[in-house]
Amino acid sequence: MELYTMRYVVAVADAGNFSQAAQECHVGQPALSQRIARLEQELGVSLFFRGPRGAALTEAGEEFVRRARDILQRADSLQAEMSFYAGLKRGTLNLGIITSLQCIDFGGMLAAFCGTYPDISVNIIQDGTHHLIELLGERKLDIAFLNRPLGGLPDHLEFVRMGEDHYSLAVPRQHPLAKRGTVSLAELKEEHFIFHQSGQAAAELCRAACLRAGFEPNIVCRSSSPTTGLYMVQGGLGVAFLPSEEFRGHALRGVTELRLKERITKEVGVAWRKDTVSPLVAAAIRFAEEWTRSSGHEK
Repeated sequence: MELYTMRYVVAVADAGNFSQAAQECHVGQPALSQRIARLEQELGVSLFFRGPRGAALTEAGEEFVRRARDILQRADSLQAEMSFYAGLKRGTLNLGIITSLQCIDFGGMLAAFCGTYPDISVNIIQDGTHHLIELLGERKLDIAFLNRPLGGLPDHLEFVRMGEDHYSLAVPRQHPLAKRGTVSLAELKEEHFIFHQSGQAAAELCRAACLRAGFEPNIVCRSSSPTTGLYMVQGGLGVAFLPSEEFRGHALRGVTELRLKERITKEVGVAWRKDTVSPLVAAAIRFAEEWTRSSGHEK
């Protein structure tokens, strides 16, 4: 059972069809299909239900993919470790990030890391905190920069805090509260809110703050992008809780930032699996911690 065949199976499971998986694996579809079929014959089980709309995992296939991901992750870690011992420092780092990371100057950090390790390829996936946690658990990510969730992280993950930011309220400039400068959450119970997506830790933090103030926020729209949220506020759709860093980087005419009397703080850090043995991952985490301290972004 070759590792490359395992990669083919995992690729089909992720893509949901053989054609796209073949493209991602840089191999012809007939060759990929034949190799998986030969593997199924060797195992004596079918790994996929094949149909005109794609491929879905059988029960045996789900177990195979779960174990294969673990084996492939360990094989990749071993290869990266040997490369480090050989002084090559090559490999691929699968990195997850949330939308808003200005408070730790993630762009500067990544540029510095790539400059220090020019032979390392970085693959970035952007999503909400909770989905990134799922991808870490499934070994589809090596590390992730995210917000600490309200309920904490799963026991199988490590987390190192790197910085923080607080939320402000974005209101249209013609809003009755726009000239106040500072508002209390209790004053917002009748407002229409543009909220973060439910998979984002920010949604939990802001909703919990509203509940503490005595009301359930009236959410009229959700967006995973803080910048999109600002544009919706500019258009008069409602008000929005956004990290203060967003107002620095995306100032819009017609939108006013109001400070909140009750502080809502997001804690940003880096997370990874406790059982990770890859020296590349260890080097990336160490670099992030040292870079944050030396650049003065840690709060």
